[in-house]
Amino acid sequence: MKRKADFMMQQVGGERLLVPLGAQVMNLNGLLTLNETGACVWERLAEERSMDDLVAAVAERFAVSDATARADVQTFVGEMTRLGLLER
Repeated sequence: MKRKADFMMQQVGGERLLVPLGAQVMNLNGLLTLNETGACVWERLAEERSMDDLVAAVAERFAVSDATARADVQTFVGEMTRLGLLER
């Protein structure tokens, strides 16, 4: 999976926001705020990544178990998929 190119992450006042670009402005009403885990996953999704790649990156960065990382990544990927922000 990989993130779509028509969203960019911006840091504003200590918050990480996903900002839609171009035609996506009409499809997504507003901005999305990412927590630390979401920002970590979003950054890695600039390139094609497997679920296992993302889980390993989150487990290493936040020093959590693979099970905890997998649950967090699955939640994030599920929400990004639901919003149409990922290519599969």
